[in-house]
Amino acid sequence: MISLLTVAALAAADGSVVPDSGEAAIDEIVVTSRFRAENLSDVPDSITAFTPADIERHRIERINRVASLTPNLRFSDDQEVGVSTLVIRGVRQNRGTGQPPVSLRIDGVSATNNLLTTQELFDVETIDVLRGPQGALYGRNAIGGAVLVTTRRPTSSPEFGLRLKGAEGSDFTLAGSASGPLAGADVLGRFSFRLQDREGQLRNEYLGGEYVDYKESSALRGRLIFTPGERWSVDLRAHYLDQDGGSGYFMPGSDFFLPLPPPNAPIIVDVPEYEIQSNRIGESFVESLEVSAKVDYTFDWGTLTSITSFTDVDSGNDQDLDQTLVEAIDIVVIDDSETIAQEFRLVSSDERAFRWVAGLSYFSQDRFRSLATTFLGSPVPAAAQDLKLEDLALFGNFSYDLSDALELTLAFRWDEETPEDVTQGRSATFRELQPKASLAYRFREGLLGYVTVGKGFRAGGFNNLAPGSNFQPGFDKESLVSYETGLKGSGFDGRLRAGLSLFFIDYSDQQFFLFDQTGTQANININKSEIAGGELELTALPSDNLLLNLGIGFTDSEIVDYEDIPGVLVPASEIVGRNVPGAPVLSASLALQHTAELAGDLDLVSRIDVEYRGKTYWTLDNVDTQEAYNLVNVSVGLEKERWGARLYVDNAFDEEYIEWFFGARFIGLPADIAWPSKPRQAGIEFSLRY
Repeated sequence: MISLLTVAALAAADGSVVPDSGEAAIDEIVVTSRFRAENLSDVPDSITAFTPADIERHRIERINRVASLTPNLRFSDDQEVGVSTLVIRGVRQNRGTGQPPVSLRIDGVSATNNLLTTQELFDVETIDVLRGPQGALYGRNAIGGAVLVTTRRPTSSPEFGLRLKGAEGSDFTLAGSASGPLAGADVLGRFSFRLQDREGQLRNEYLGGEYVDYKESSALRGRLIFTPGERWSVDLRAHYLDQDGGSGYFMPGSDFFLPLPPPNAPIIVDVPEYEIQSNRIGESFVESLEVSAKVDYTFDWGTLTSITSFTDVDSGNDQDLDQTLVEAIDIVVIDDSETIAQEFRLVSSDERAFRWVAGLSYFSQDRFRSLATTFLGSPVPAAAQDLKLEDLALFGNFSYDLSDALELTLAFRWDEETPEDVTQGRSATFRELQPKASLAYRFREGLLGYVTVGKGFRAGGFNNLAPGSNFQPGFDKESLVSYETGLKGSGFDGRLRAGLSLFFIDYSDQQFFLFDQTGTQANININKSEIAGGELELTALPSDNLLLNLGIGFTDSEIVDYEDIPGVLVPASEIVGRNVPGAPVLSASLALQHTAELAGDLDLVSRIDVEYRGKTYWTLDNVDTQEAYNLVNVSVGLEKERWGARLYVDNAFDEEYIEWFFGARFIGLPADIAWPSKPRQAGIEFSLRY
C-alpha cells in the first residue's frame, strides 16, 4: 500500500482523489464542452478527456497522439508538414481547399485553416475530444465532432517551466514557459515556446541515404489576461508557428515499368514497390500568425462573450510527384490564406433548471492556392484558385431539467456559407439548419444514460482544376443525421469510470478527396452512405498504485448509393456496397501505469501503451487495404514535485505499416503511392518547473 502522500500526488496528476476512508479513487473530470463547468459523466455526449497528467505522461504534443488514444479517431501525416488526414467515426478530412471534419478550438478560438491541424500542442492544460455533430456550439465543420484544447492560463504568482528532449534521428526539442503578474493581480501574462530540430530517420537510398523526414519547427505563444473590473475579463492571445520539413516522400505501392522517350532510344525503368526513391528531396513549410481577443462580461444572470480572431497562413511544398528516381512529374504548391472570425455568445448562469447558450458568428477567408506541375521537364499550366469564403451563423443550446433525474437538451445551428471562386468567376451559397436533441436520464448518482439525434453539415465548394483534368468544377454540400445512445458512470467505490456509446450515421452526399496526375486536387460526392459503430472507454484503479486505461472503437459502414463521376476512373458498380474507406474497422488502446514510491516524494512511474489498429480500407472499391497491426510504446520515469526525467521508446517493435495510401486506378498515376510509417524511436526527456 503506497502512502497517502503518493495517493494525493496521483490524485493531482491523474484525476484521482483521496476519500475520507483513505482509499484511492478516480475523480470525475470537469469539462466545459457546454460552456459551463460540468462533470464528464453529466454531459450527454461521447467525450474523451485528457487531464494535465495524461498530456504529460502520454507525451501528447500533436493531435496524432491524441488520435492514437481516442476511439474512432484517426490522424495521419502525409505529403508535407502542413497536410494531414483526419477521420472521426468514418467522417473524413477534405484536403486541398476542402475542410476538416472536426472543429479544432484552442482556448475557444477556432483554427480556421485545415493546415493548422498539424501544429504542435505545447504548454497545454486539457484536451477534450467530442464525437458526433457539434455545430450548435462549435461552429463550422463540426460535422464529425470537435477537438477542444485549453492552454495553461497566466498565473497570479511567478511560475516557470523548461523541457528538454532528445531522441533518435537527432531529434531535439526545447520548450519552456514563464508566467505571472505583470501589473498587479489585474494583469497576468504567460509566454511559452517550443523549438524542434530533427534530422530524420527515413532515408532515400537512391540519393545517397539522405534523410527525407527532417523537420525544423518554432512555435511561440503569448497570452495576457486583464481584469479591469469585477465583471470584466479580457484574454489576449498571439500564436506564431513556423514549420519546415520534408515533403512528398511517398513510396510506389506497386511494381511498374516507367518508359521514358529520350531523343535516341527508349529507357525502361523498373520501379520497385515500398521504397522511398524520389529523384530529389522534397521541401515544405507552414508559417502562421494568429491573434485573438476574448472578452467576457458577467451579468447577474449570465455571461456575454466576444471572440475576435485574425489568422494569416502561408504554406508551400516542392516535391517529386511521381515518387520515382527519374525526373517525370514534379509539383510546386503555394497555399496562402487570411481569415477573420467573430463570435458573440450569451451563456446563462448554471444555477437554474433552464440553462441556455445563444450566439452569432461570422467567418471570412481569402485563400489563394496554386499547383504548378512539370511533366518530363516541361511545365504544365498551373491550377490556380483565388477562393473567398463567407459564413454567417446563428446557434443555440437549451437544456431543461424535466425532473431531478431527467434533462432535455435542444440545440440548433443555422449556416449560410458562400464560397466564391474569383479565378473562374463562380460562386454558390449553401444553407443548412442543423438541429440536435438529447434526453439524459440519471439512473443514480454517477450513472447517466442518454439518447441523441443530431444533424451535421459541411458546405460544398470549388475544386482547384488544372488543364486536362476531368474532375467537375465543384462539389456539393454534405450532411448527416447521427443517432446515438450512451451510458457513462463510475462504480466500485470510485475505482472505475466507464463510458459506452453506440451510433448510426445516415450520410448524404459525403465528400471524398481525390487527385490526378495533372496536379488537380478535387472533392467528389458520394450520394448516400451509412456508418454504424460504437466506443467503449474505461479507466480503473485495480490497486492504489496501478492505473489502467482501455479504449475500443469500431465501425461498420456501407456506400449505399453512388453514380459514375467524371474524373473517377473506377465504375460505380465496383464502389456501391463497399465500406467507407479511411478508418480502421476496429481499433483499441490499452495503457497500464504503475507508480512506486522510492524515497520521500520521489516516484518511479512505468507505462506501457499498446494500440491495435484493425483492417483499414484505403480506396472506394476496397481493393487496397492495410491489414491489422499493433504499436507498443513504453516509458519509465522519475517524478518529483518540481522535476521529472523519462526514458521512452515509441513503436518499440519497429512495426512497419502504411500511414496513408492512394490507388493508381483512382489518381491516374502508373503506380499506387503509399506514405511510410515512422520507425522505432527511443528518447529521453527532462522537465523542470518552479
